[in-house]
Amino acid sequence: MIKDGVNFKLSVGEYQKIEETGKIGENGLPEMKIMLLEKGASAPSKLLCDALLVAAGRRPNVTGIDLEKAKIEYDTKKGLLVNDKLQTTNPRVYGVGDVASQFKFTHAADFMARTVIKNAFFFGKEKMSNLLIPYATFTSPEIASVGLYEQDLKEKGIEYRIFEKRFEDNDRAICDSETEGLVRFRVDAKTDKILGASIVGPNAGNMISEVTLAMQSGTGLGSLAAVIHPYPTTGEVVRQAGDIYNKTRLTNTVKSLLRGVIKLQR
Repeated sequence: MIKDGVNFKLSVGEYQKIEETGKIGENGLPEMKIMLLEKGASAPSKLLCDALLVAAGRRPNVTGIDLEKAKIEYDTKKGLLVNDKLQTTNPRVYGVGDVASQFKFTHAADFMARTVIKNAFFFGKEKMSNLLIPYATFTSPEIASVGLYEQDLKEKGIEYRIFEKRFEDNDRAICDSETEGLVRFRVDAKTDKILGASIVGPNAGNMISEVTLAMQSGTGLGSLAAVIHPYPTTGEVVRQAGDIYNKTRLTNTVKSLLRGVIKLQR
């Protein structure tokens, strides 16, 4: 986006004023001036624009429906207050979807509903915290992720390693002229257990499902290297990341043993 001319202001401390300048642009729209003060700056800076998009977010629709009479507690910003089994403060009432979760995704609401059905009708013990929820942002390039981020791992004190493969080395991406992006695995420091992964690039939203399945089934990154992918596809970068992991297992000791085996076979 920066290459396309997008200017990001990521340290705005205060929006001071928005007003029209009195000029009319070539597109017929009035020119606007935005005055903002960035953190650490002593003087405000000025931005000129012809349109302003206000992303105010969403609020859960929980007021005015007498939830108090059912002894159901809620927050006007967060929504219904639910436990790990998705029960509200009235244990006979459950909450699912955007109104009861930080994960504002259709697929998350679907599996929250499945969890509630098991718990409410089949004496289940399913927990929201056990759901492995991937997400995708359909920008260009696409962004997808699943599991823990680096910041999460650091906060939890979990030691990890990163294995990364870029699309610039992928033949399908080269043919499609879409070489921008990468796949990045966050793996346990001592094993090949996948703790989290992110993909930036073409079809990232489709590709993240393979990684999610691997994590759900306990398949390690090293094992993904043995999964045959059609050629040429962008999905090959997942397998190639597994190859990179397996190369780390080829220690000096292992190399010496292999040399010895080869000598015996001659």
